Amino acid sequence: MQQYISLDDKYLSAEGIITAMVELAQGRGIPLHKLLRGTGIFEQDLYDLSQRFSLSQLLALICQFKTLMKSNDSGFLLGHQFVNDVSPTMQSVRLSPTLGAALKQLQQIRATLAPLFFTRGHIFQNDFYLYLQPSLGMDESLNNYCLEIYSAAFMSLLKRVSNHYPHCYYDFTCKRPRHIQEYEQHLGLRVRFEQPYTRWHFDKQLLKCVNPESSPLRWQQCIAQSELHKNVSQSFVKAVCQRIYRDKNNSLANSAEYFAMSPATFKRKLKQHGVSYSQLQDEQNKLKALHLLGVRQQGNEQVAMRLAFYDIPNFRRAFKRWTGITPSQLKI
Repeated sequence: MQQYISLDDKYLSAEGIITAMVELAQGRGIPLHKLLRGTGIFEQDLYDLSQRFSLSQLLALICQFKTLMKSNDSGFLLGHQFVNDVSPTMQSVRLSPTLGAALKQLQQIRATLAPLFFTRGHIFQNDFYLYLQPSLGMDESLNNYCLEIYSAAFMSLLKRVSNHYPHCYYDFTCKRPRHIQEYEQHLGLRVRFEQPYTRWHFDKQLLKCVNPESSPLRWQQCIAQSELHKNVSQSFVKAVCQRIYRDKNNSLANSAEYFAMSPATFKRKLKQHGVSYSQLQDEQNKLKALHLLGVRQQGNEQVAMRLAFYDIPNFRRAFKRWTGITPSQLKI
């Protein structure tokens, strides 16, 4: 049976986002001991590249960073700093020959480089769509803050790899924040809030943009150095979501059996990650319905059948429960 990453599994290196947080905090005059307090991370751990940290430690550090930085732009600044990381893992993304290759490499090592969210990409007609989902349960404030970090990092990567200002659209489920100017400064004006999904999308031609920073030799060297990260298992929540998304008839009992657990153990493991099976099931169905209805322009009957709803009124009621609107009110 394949093993999946759990909250307390120690596999993350200090390189990457942990180092970026330390650098930014120290640049603001925040003592290191204050930043690390309560995280289970010690100063000597940061100098030992063999030392590994867990997702729960990473989240604790992000919470400390957010509290101590006391500024509305700290998440965005951290995202930009993160992309400047010189580790082979990040360089294997930044030195990719094209944006498409960079995103493919990022997907291969996501569990190590960007473990808090996972993505599902779609190409339809002239656009590339990337839907984001959390790898574990987070409260709304922390979830939104982490999305600021990842969105800024993504925008910074797009600028570097495509060599011009990319026209990317950012959709968020949260309400319009008070610090909207920070979103517009770091992500541009194509930002929408109170959407039924978290999604980034841009013209698919950007995927073919040649990276001006790319060096075939250095890229292959970094790929070789980061190759072992491809063997890191995916998160447990991602694995469950993928199974639900692929098979419309998944029940909790079927999924528990697939993961070689009793239903009770399966529910406990999900609860440890801050989520429930019904919550994940609703989210996967919602994302599939939104993409089929809004992007692919399929009709209610087609989408209902794809989601195993054999009664259109039941599908409409479920869709409104997921999104707050009816399928006919959907505007994407």
